[in-house]
Amino acid sequence: MSESQQTQFGQPYSERNPVATIKKHQEKKGDDNVQVDRGEGSADPTKSGKQQKEEIMQRSQGRQQKPTDAVEQERKKGDRIVKDPTTGQMVLIKDAKFEDYRGGNLDHLDPNDTRGGPATQKPGGGAPETEFKDASKPAPNPAMPGNVLLYNFPAPTDASIKPVMAMLDRLQIGIAASCFIVWIFTAFGSGWWRFFFRSTLIGAVGFGLTTMASIAQRNVEKEVERVRMDMHRQRGETFSPPTPESVEWLNAFIKTLWGLVNPEMFVPIADTIEDVMQQSLPGVVDAVRISDLGQGINPLRIVSMRALPDAPGDKEYPREEWIDQNDPKEREALEKKKTEEGAGKDLDQSGHYVNYELAVSYQALPGQGSQLRSKNIHLLLEFFLGAFDWLHIPIPIWIQIDGIAATVRLRIQFIPNPPFVRNLTFCLMGVPAVEVSAIPLSSKLPNILDLPLISRFVKMAIAAGTAMLIAPKSMTLNIQEMMNAAAIGDTQALGVFIIIIHHAEGLSAQDRNGRSDPYIVLAYAKFGKPLYSTRIILGDLNPVFEETAMMLITRNEVQAEEDLAAMLWDSDKRSADDLIGRVQIPVKELMKEPNVMKRRTDNLTGYENADVMSGKLHWSIGYFEKTPLKRELERPPENPPTAPTKTAPEMEMRPGDKGPNPAKRDLPPPPPDVQRTAPDPEYPSGILSVVIHQINNLERQNLKGTTGKDREGTAGQDTDEASEEGGNLPSSYVEILVNDDMVYKTRVKQYSAMPFFEAGTEVFVRNWETAVVRLVVRDARLREGDPILGIVHLPLKHILAESSEVTRLYSLQEGVGFGRVNVSMCFRSVQAKLPREQLGWDTATVELFNPIRVEIDPSKRSIAGPLASKTTSITVSTTDSTEKVPKNAGVIDENGILRWDVGDMIRLPVYNRYASCVFFEFGSAGVGPIGNKPIALAVVWLKDLVDDEEKEVSIPVVVSKDIRQLRQNALTEFTKKTHDFEVIGYLKTVIKLDSGLDMDHENYAKSKARRHAFETYDHIEGEAQVAEKNAHAMDDGVVDKKERKAIEAAHERQLQNRQRGIAGFKPYRTMKWMKQGIKNRIHPDKPAKREPTVNTEA
Repeated sequence: MSESQQTQFGQPYSERNPVATIKKHQEKKGDDNVQVDRGEGSADPTKSGKQQKEEIMQRSQGRQQKPTDAVEQERKKGDRIVKDPTTGQMVLIKDAKFEDYRGGNLDHLDPNDTRGGPATQKPGGGAPETEFKDASKPAPNPAMPGNVLLYNFPAPTDASIKPVMAMLDRLQIGIAASCFIVWIFTAFGSGWWRFFFRSTLIGAVGFGLTTMASIAQRNVEKEVERVRMDMHRQRGETFSPPTPESVEWLNAFIKTLWGLVNPEMFVPIADTIEDVMQQSLPGVVDAVRISDLGQGINPLRIVSMRALPDAPGDKEYPREEWIDQNDPKEREALEKKKTEEGAGKDLDQSGHYVNYELAVSYQALPGQGSQLRSKNIHLLLEFFLGAFDWLHIPIPIWIQIDGIAATVRLRIQFIPNPPFVRNLTFCLMGVPAVEVSAIPLSSKLPNILDLPLISRFVKMAIAAGTAMLIAPKSMTLNIQEMMNAAAIGDTQALGVFIIIIHHAEGLSAQDRNGRSDPYIVLAYAKFGKPLYSTRIILGDLNPVFEETAMMLITRNEVQAEEDLAAMLWDSDKRSADDLIGRVQIPVKELMKEPNVMKRRTDNLTGYENADVMSGKLHWSIGYFEKTPLKRELERPPENPPTAPTKTAPEMEMRPGDKGPNPAKRDLPPPPPDVQRTAPDPEYPSGILSVVIHQINNLERQNLKGTTGKDREGTAGQDTDEASEEGGNLPSSYVEILVNDDMVYKTRVKQYSAMPFFEAGTEVFVRNWETAVVRLVVRDARLREGDPILGIVHLPLKHILAESSEVTRLYSLQEGVGFGRVNVSMCFRSVQAKLPREQLGWDTATVELFNPIRVEIDPSKRSIAGPLASKTTSITVSTTDSTEKVPKNAGVIDENGILRWDVGDMIRLPVYNRYASCVFFEFGSAGVGPIGNKPIALAVVWLKDLVDDEEKEVSIPVVVSKDIRQLRQNALTEFTKKTHDFEVIGYLKTVIKLDSGLDMDHENYAKSKARRHAFETYDHIEGEAQVAEKNAHAMDDGVVDKKERKAIEAAHERQLQNRQRGIAGFKPYRTMKWMKQGIKNRIHPDKPAKREPTVNTEA
């Protein structure tokens, strides 16, 4: 199963498991010929280097095609060979067609008909070879049910054993009669002693012979019965795997249960279809929602069912001939494969399994009456026509499911402990056939039967929604975890790669000036999406990065045999970046020595016709596993079972035993319960999984005043429960922020008071004890700026105090709405102990305290320029913000030390702290804009600072002919060898890194993600900080004009955030939305640097 892509049930939508779209489904279609699908993660070795390079560049630039084309291209593939995730064998699958699932004449079940296909032929015999279908095809047709009892092999025994039994009866009578005659002639006339002896001897012999004959008779009867039952077993085992059978007993059960099932159980399925349609809408339709769902009373039917290879532990497993109909070529290939591979097994195949294949069909009841339609599976859709977010016109459409046909394979894993079943894996053997009818319910619209465009769109959406389940993909339900009530159970990530990129050397020049502007992107080669990017270093062929990155690795990467790729790019300002080299290492190789960092040097390789590129990459890589839960941290259960008075071995003792049976041993204790075991504080770094399930009773506040003359005595506000039919329904989505950085955004759920998301993400958290998660629920409302409905503030130290996994309902606060969010969080530590400097937040504010001192080395005054004798201005910058210290703020003391007075402090907001520095540029070496090169430079890297601690730093002040080149280069021993610079002195100051956002970030939040993150901070902390500051306005007894203005601005800000005052009127909010839109179009506020994109399921 190394090439199969598995989806765990309950695995949320994420960037790795996105919402399916019609377009993406169509793109997977190829030509009509039979082809091999190696799975999503597999590379095609036939592609040229140029093609691979183009693909990587396209993937790095994101999705560029419109999500509307996927089902038809998938169908164009026709029959295709894939790896079956249930049996682990290569099989040929095809998309379902209704004609394959129709009933009719049962002549194809006649075992004596040589014209039948593989459905009726015995393995290895029967019809000529030309009459068989493709041997690799899953045969027989899963929709053609049969019955094993129709087969006459092994042939039943027609001869009766009654004559044999009668002969044995007569033999017993003959023995008895013979003994009696012998006794008559021998027992008398020789005295009493001889009479007694001969009578006893003859009687015993007669009794013994009669008994032996009777026992032989009974043994013959039993053996014949055993032979009959064994023939019955052989017949079943020989034909049951390849022969599908009807299961009307199971259909009767489903029919009874179908009408009793609560329709809410089908809400996740409808939610998936709605998500696919929402992501695939044409331009004229703004939104769609499923407002009603009903399963009717007409149930799905199981057309047929058959067994597949049952247990990997079976000595005959894998019996591939069950699938390939014992084709000689396939059998030879199988034997060769067994010889080459030996007895080794995939770890995923270990255990005991039972595998089945089911053919499922559904047809609507005949007739088109409205009463009859409600008895079939049906949906009520609402399409919202709109234009540029100005209006939504709802159009209700009744969708009836006319037919479904599909083939499903199941794989059930059995374990020795309750509940005896761990995993249930299932997949579809091709795109299901779906037929629907669409009828408008509006009297103003023409009632065009079956509305072909809409019905086709719904069919394609249903097919695209099932694409994630078509072999070689599959979905796995962990029954054991589901019964244990664990919402997550464990993270999808197996561990984390910690990668330190030191430097590159000898790079090839890509620009006309003989230099390059390099940066490095880390990704998994087959997945392709960039997962980390270093900063850009301008004009350098030997860049020194010294950046640390963390990349999660899941079972999908291991099974797909992924490579960890470091791709070197040349940044271009006005054109697409050039991909100039790469390094790829198999992840399995890196995982062989876990929990150890290893430094390595790799030559860059290229594409097209270049095997080796100029340049080397120096980096360190380590794979760190998850730590097991610590039993000492497990709290006792609330209702512990009564402890037995005896141990398990003692309870097995029998009367007379001197001690417990030494051969008996207690079973190993179960692992600690993730819901009762807190994370280990010894390992603060780890993997955090956050899953948003749904929001209950979500609604917006309705603060409109009660109108009319009779207001007196009426209720002031509406207290009814939220309704799905109200006009105030929000179109909600959720943003996940970790340590003030937005890491994930869900899709929009249109007009729903009970939105189901089942979406989430996994991120690496440096220190769970200081980490804070915030869930922000927003309303994608027309002609407004996505107001905050509510925020959930979750400090992990408090949430995970007693449990590594938490599933709870949290109330929305600090917004304009109400509701409760159902969220699950799971944290698992990894065996990596990062230094204290690496345990901080990525978003922070740099605080520089007074004064800044520079001491020039007397021996270097000749090259120090103006700094040798006077002060200059200082430009203090990060990649996000800049402050300037004027020249007149500096003095030279009696010891010749230069000092600058910076006032209270300098505050510099920074976002990407672990890849950023604070650089001090002294003065200017020329006049005007041409000569603005600084005289000297000093750089302090923020990765070397501990959060919220003041530190006095001493950093070198350097001069160089190309001093700007040193601004983003870390100063190491390698830098000294490859860059021309001189250290002329040292700068000393006190610096502090204030973790998290603050009010200084407001002017630097350029992108939408950062603006939203700041708004969240403002609602939770910012307003409180401003209010506390304004509360001291009367400390001096007077509120001056500036203080009064600040108090009024804070009050106005609070009203705006909560849509009170004038902000409570929709026309005002619409005017603000229009103003912001016009401003963005006239003066687009482009950030000065590239910002990370927020992961999403869309």
